[in-house]
Amino acid sequence: MVSKKYNVKGFDCANCALHAEDLLNKNKSIEKASINFLSGKLEISYKDKPFSIKELNQVINKISDDHLVVTEYVDDSPKKTKVFNKEVIFLISRIVLSTILLLVGVFAIKPFASTLFSWQWIIMILVYITAYLIISYDHFVKLFRNVIHFKNIVNESLLMLLASLGAFCIQEYPEAILVMILAQVGEVFEEISVNQSKNSIIDTIDTRPKTAIKLIGDKRETVLAKHLKIGDIIIIRVGDVITNDGEVVNGEGDIDVSSITGEFVPVHVSKNNELMSGSLLKTGSIEMKVTKTFEDSTTSKILAMAMESNDHKSKAETFIDKFARLYVPIIFGIALVTAVIPPLFICGINGTWTWDIWYQYIYSGLTLLVIGCPCAIVISVPLAYFMGIGLASKNGIIIKGSNYLDRINEISEVVMDKTGTLTTGEFSVTNEHFENIDKDTFEELLFIGENNSSHPIAKAIIKYINIQKPLKRPINFKEQGGLGVSYEHNNKEVLIGSVALLRSKNINVAEVSSNLTIMYVSYDNNYVGYVELEDTPKENSKSTIAYLSSHGIKTLMLTGGKATSAQYMSDYLGIKEYYADLLPEDKINYLKEEISHKSKNKAVAFVGDGINDSPSIILSDVGFAMGALGSEAAIQNADVVLMNDDPKSIVNSIKIAKITRNKSIFNIVFALVVKAAIMVLSFIPGVNLPMWVAVLSDTGLSMLLIINSILIILRKIK
Repeated sequence: MVSKKYNVKGFDCANCALHAEDLLNKNKSIEKASINFLSGKLEISYKDKPFSIKELNQVINKISDDHLVVTEYVDDSPKKTKVFNKEVIFLISRIVLSTILLLVGVFAIKPFASTLFSWQWIIMILVYITAYLIISYDHFVKLFRNVIHFKNIVNESLLMLLASLGAFCIQEYPEAILVMILAQVGEVFEEISVNQSKNSIIDTIDTRPKTAIKLIGDKRETVLAKHLKIGDIIIIRVGDVITNDGEVVNGEGDIDVSSITGEFVPVHVSKNNELMSGSLLKTGSIEMKVTKTFEDSTTSKILAMAMESNDHKSKAETFIDKFARLYVPIIFGIALVTAVIPPLFICGINGTWTWDIWYQYIYSGLTLLVIGCPCAIVISVPLAYFMGIGLASKNGIIIKGSNYLDRINEISEVVMDKTGTLTTGEFSVTNEHFENIDKDTFEELLFIGENNSSHPIAKAIIKYINIQKPLKRPINFKEQGGLGVSYEHNNKEVLIGSVALLRSKNINVAEVSSNLTIMYVSYDNNYVGYVELEDTPKENSKSTIAYLSSHGIKTLMLTGGKATSAQYMSDYLGIKEYYADLLPEDKINYLKEEISHKSKNKAVAFVGDGINDSPSIILSDVGFAMGALGSEAAIQNADVVLMNDDPKSIVNSIKIAKITRNKSIFNIVFALVVKAAIMVLSFIPGVNLPMWVAVLSDTGLSMLLIINSILIILRKIK
């Protein structure tokens, strides 16, 4: 099976995209097709050989109501869209022209056209027909294409055409034109809102300028940021937003990283510190070496993930997909029954075929056709999830799919790694103890071994000892996950790690009683001492655990550290259950056990650093990676990336997921209730609900729900 991505343009509405997706999935050569209307992306998994671009364009244009253009997928930084593009301006022009002709017909000609087939009446009818064709010809084109390609013609275009043509047949000419005008107004607003929503996401995430000041020798030159190459030196002044990821080579200052992490506390940086694109220099002056191109920088990655997140549909969107496929044919059937059965029954009983009775029920049936357009629901629900993911990005949380927002809502348990997740992971040595060896040799053994490890504990030991003179390189160096390291020095084995590591080599060592982390050392099969390290809990770890517990979410801590340290940390944070002295495979086994015991429709989340904990992140229902966008493992494996490395982002993720779900449910329920109410009103004798009111209610409803969805991105997370 081969999967490919494409860019696709030309859809008039979300329901059109949904219809095309449904028909693509019925193609014998396609295993699965998914169309993202908001981002204009098509993803297809082929059963065998993929279509060429020419073949795919032929296939999709045979099944689609719209004229579509499919191109090879370009993985580039999303760009802002013109809100009023050519298509929107052309449609607005048609609306204006048709409206003018309608007003001329109603107010300038109709008062003088009381006699049928008089020249005034004929001019009025010609004006009405012209106005009608100007505003509705694209719907006729769609219908014609569907007929000649033997496609299902029961869609929203057919509903509107039947309603307006029916109004023409019963001599409600202005109403027929107004139905189509209001429907096209809805199309304009939908196109504008989708374009504006994309731009809102880009404006929220990407604050980078287009240019940067490049240092060439002693000269400064303003260049386009996208033309910067790795190794270029750029100057960052107070108030400048950093265009690319890089490293400080000269100067220092305070950096505002809130656009990336959601945290507004400035970070002080100096030489050799890394900088992320999108950050703002608050104080100081910096010369920075570019380490990533404009397209590969942090901001571009965040933006790409946010824009592509709707490729994975939520449960609400999946429901809407199924609902829309049934909804339009059902409405069509109800309208047909309404227009035909009651007048037949009434006229049959009365024995007279009165036009007034037929007119009343035909008009009600036509009104039902107008009400039946599903666009208000079809566009507002995906838009709500799109905005929810944008809100998360604004708060330093990258959620990689609408479906993960649903899964976050279902979390019943959060399993957490300790070091780097609940604690800072920045260890400091508080004590060293050595015996039967001198201090210098003891520290040299530690320095040589830990200098080859990237573990936070190793970094703390190196920082504490800080030997400047050249030392021998370790021989046969091995890093044993969850235990420690071993190597040879002067043909003698050195072990640095846990009690278990030393005892596995039959080295006699007494375990030190302490709540801190202990690293034991042996040399030539003899225990020679230990170092004691402290790891502090993160500022918001305790409040995060308290929030989860108060909302009925179980917390479990897994750590490779010793039991006394784990007990101390769990007691301090309020975690009731923990397991210590674990190897990576032990963590996976405990996680499997928790997943096997979860209730149906519930989710178990795992939170780790995104590198060492990648297997657990993959295994969990929702995998959170802490502050690890720079880690390819985190990007590939995590469902949610927490940019600010703060446990409170877990809580914020849950809050944002609830906001999004509640908006979606409101949009669905409110739309159905309004439509049902208008349908009921159209059946009540004597009400005579004008058809244009039904259209206005549908168009107005679409506008209201779209605005309701877009407002999500303005929410403040407390």
